[in-house]
Amino acid sequence: MHEQMSKHISIFFLIFFLKISVGFSQTSGNFSDEEYKLTALFNEVNRFAEDEQNAKNNNRIITMLDSILKIPASFHYAFADLPIGNVYAPDKSFRIFTWNVIHSNGKYTNYGFLQKYNKDNNTVKVFQLFDNSRNIKNPQTQELKPAQWVGATYYDIVQVKLNGNDIYTLLGWSPNTTFTQKKIIETLKFVGDNPIFGVPILELKGKSSQRRLIYEYSSKHTMMLRYDKSKKMIVLDHLAPSDYRYTNIPEFYGPDFSIDGYKFEKGKWRYKADINFHAPRSGLVDYLPQKLRNKIVEKRRAKRAPKPTN
Repeated sequence: MHEQMSKHISIFFLIFFLKISVGFSQTSGNFSDEEYKLTALFNEVNRFAEDEQNAKNNNRIITMLDSILKIPASFHYAFADLPIGNVYAPDKSFRIFTWNVIHSNGKYTNYGFLQKYNKDNNTVKVFQLFDNSRNIKNPQTQELKPAQWVGATYYDIVQVKLNGNDIYTLLGWSPNTTFTQKKIIETLKFVGDNPIFGVPILELKGKSSQRRLIYEYSSKHTMMLRYDKSKKMIVLDHLAPSDYRYTNIPEFYGPDFSIDGYKFEKGKWRYKADINFHAPRSGLVDYLPQKLRNKIVEKRRAKRAPKPTN
């Protein structure tokens, strides 16, 4: 009798301590094991795998992330090793995980999760983002919910105030197809804890205010789009066709080496054409052949050199 009772007590304490250890790993914010498994899965999703295999691994990623992100402590874990877009809002009220998957037809689909954090009661709400960009007419003017998302991999979030409310501007990239890619300026607000994509605060010359801006250009080129904190301005390459005959054909668009900007003034991102902006990347001439880069650098040095006095 005594021996049987001892066994029951031992089993009880074993189960108790197992629950404690699992709970501790979650509440302490240590998700390294989950991060390791997710990283391995992301590395399995690539252009060399079959569509079916990519879809299988991607579904496993979605299931795992959905489960993990619903644990409040996960909001404070960086997940810095995940090879995807992973960015917090400046006020740490939410963050977004985004990534893309290539298909055998050369097209891409974007995936994502938005994790909204409530610091008052230490709870989270998780929203899965569904890329519906190929089915949205006039996406620049549409207010969209997470199930109607214009997909992108986000790398920066800018926070502004509009009538006392927080509005977030997201900068992102989408590989789109084999021939073209996109840079996207997205806007986001919350109604309660629910995210709404598309706030009409983006000025576009000759048109009414837009909810998002989409720049499509050749996959052979690179387009700068970033927020410059010193100027408090979104700065971007101006795109143009390589020849006037290719106007409105995105496959032939790329930077023309002029820089445009958007500055938040009077409740809107106001368009600034051809701004005077130096060193927007590691160098504007990075896209040019070496010989031409050297000539431009020499020319800039000559301009900065002091003029001889008589």
